[in-house]
Amino acid sequence: MPLESNFGSYAMASDELLLELAEEGICSLRFYTWAEPTVSLGYFQPSSLLANSKELKTLPWVRRATGGEALVHHHELTYALGLPLIIAGQKSTLWQEKMHLVIQKSLLLLGVSLSEINLPEQRNDPSNLLCFHHHAPQDLIINRHKVVGSAQRKKKRGVIQHGGILLAQSIYTPSLPGILELSGIKLCPEKLSSIIVNESRDALGWAFKASVWSPEEEARIQHFMKHRYADAGWNNKR
Repeated sequence: MPLESNFGSYAMASDELLLELAEEGICSLRFYTWAEPTVSLGYFQPSSLLANSKELKTLPWVRRATGGEALVHHHELTYALGLPLIIAGQKSTLWQEKMHLVIQKSLLLLGVSLSEINLPEQRNDPSNLLCFHHHAPQDLIINRHKVVGSAQRKKKRGVIQHGGILLAQSIYTPSLPGILELSGIKLCPEKLSSIIVNESRDALGWAFKASVWSPEEEARIQHFMKHRYADAGWNNKR
């Protein structure tokens, strides 16, 4: 088995904090890229799947708090959205479509044209462990290839939504072309995230305040790492 990713563990622990903050009534939107190619398994996926994959078994990995299938985070912009349930609503999956529409408009502003958002659900290969081989109606598609997908986890008072924007193809997933291969456009993650923030402000009426982790928040992240995302027993529990 590959080793758990230290960077991935910190990223997932940080997103777990967004869920906790959402439970406390705080909305958050976070963007990040990855320091090293990393696999994240969906919360319910068995870790044994990695040992059976020629391309993925040597990569560092982590288990997400959200569901869905595995992602290879390489040439990708990741977002995490934390919402109190009183804002997200009981049918919180609507926020997948809301955020995807914001991302779709942001990509259009950068010259990237997408196909229709409402494709029927499609599982190209039910045995494939990778999320981007499976299409849901709210996913963003270019030439029948998924380039944006999201997954959620909901608690009593809050929800966390993870999303991946596939900027370019990874050598570890040669069957998954990214926006660069499908459109010929190379996107800057920082510019794209800035445009998404602006479009979120316009489309959703949100005001944003940039912030860094406080010492207390950093301590909570370290707690989540120690007891979950950096713990081999927790990662291998399925």
